This record gives sequence, structure tokens and C-alpha cells, in this order.
Amino acid sequence: MPPVPAMSFWIMPLRAPALFLLAALPAWAEPATPSLSPEIAWLETGVFCALQAMDRMPAPGSDSGWIHVPRGQITFHWPDRQVVPASIGIAFGVRAAARPGWAGPAVIHVLRPGRSTPETFETSISDAGGALAFFRFDTQDELLPGLWALEAWQGDTRLYHAEFEVVPASALPEIAQACGATS
Repeated sequence: MPPVPAMSFWIMPLRAPALFLLAALPAWAEPATPSLSPEIAWLETGVFCALQAMDRMPAPGSDSGWIHVPRGQITFHWPDRQVVPASIGIAFGVRAAARPGWAGPAVIHVLRPGRSTPETFETSISDAGGALAFFRFDTQDELLPGLWALEAWQGDTRLYHAEFEVVPASALPEIAQACGATS
């Protein structure tokens, strides 16, 4: 049996390739694929520039006490994206539609990193078209890197769950700069 120092010799060459592979990986993990209940026919995720003026609606379960209400249709500038730069004016969200013949009220939960209690606001989901739920970065204290999630609930039934990995704006400058936002 070789002495212990010889064992270290065999381990050392294996460390360098492993470190190289780790360095080549992105600094964040890929968020999970969204999960849907049988009541949801389809769901899309995305990121968009949200610097346009929006109306407001009371949302007592949110930190600000209100939510943004778009004045027109929102198009995801980066559809199917779940990695988001933390930059003022950037928004990420979910558009979902119910299965045919199903409709109802829902409560959206916004789950931020490091929090045990979600922010909430009311919405409705139907088979008439996609209901949009999103979060827009408005203030510096909202720019929290980490895993965020948007969920829709009807009573005790979770209708959907979608994760978003928020990363520093410098990690995705092509998106942060495309919106003209700085943070």
C-alpha cells in the first residue's frame, strides 16, 4: 500500500479539471421548470422592459400596498426566460390561461429570497386568454439576487409555480442595458 503522500498526488491532478469545470458554469442555478395544476391549460414565463407608465391597483398584501396595472398588452421581450437581471425597470412574470370551461379568482404569491412570508395580490384566471402576473423592480431594496417565485393559488390549490433566478445586472448586461435601466 503506498504511503498517504502518494495518495495526495493522485487527488491533485483531479482537482484542476474539476475547478475548471466549476469556473465554466454560470454563477447561478437554472430555475426549475414551472409546475401547473390540471386547471391551467398553458403557462409562459418571460422578462420585459417595464419602464412605461402603468396604473396602480390596491394590493394590501404587498410591501408597497399596490401593484402595477399595465395600460395595454404586455409582450415579453425575452420570452421563456427565467434568469433575470436585477435592474430598475425590469420585470419578470407569468402569463397563464385556464383549461376550457374553468375560471376563477386567484391569489398571486410573490416569494422573495430570504423571506418566509410571500407578498400577495388578487387576480383572476380564465380560459378567455392569458392572465399576466409579474414583478417589476422599482426600488434599490427590491434588487435581491437569488431564487424568486410566482405562484397562483385558489384556496388550498396551487394553480402554478414558476421560479426566476435574479442575478446582478452585470451578469446580463444585454438585457439590463436594452431596457435603458441602470442600477
